[in-house]
Amino acid sequence: MDRNPQPYPKGTTDLVALEKRVAELEMTLTFQDDVISELEKTAAYQQQAIQALERKLNLLGEYLKSLREDPIKPLNEETPPPHY
Repeated sequence: MDRNPQPYPKGTTDLVALEKRVAELEMTLTFQDDVISELEKTAAYQQQAIQALERKLNLLGEYLKSLREDPIKPLNEETPPPHY
């Protein structure tokens, strides 16, 4: 959109020129509202995706920690076998 509008054609009244300018501004505002709405939807979707990835990452981290643990416990921590 032109920041410096061209002079209005000869014979155009100030009121018509103003109405034209207001209509242009309204169209611009409507377009911007639509873009903002789409950006808000995108941001919400991305936030949900990030939260899901964070949950998966935490689960994976816990799983990896469990793999690092030594499966053989020290003798004092082992539960005694059942007696027959």
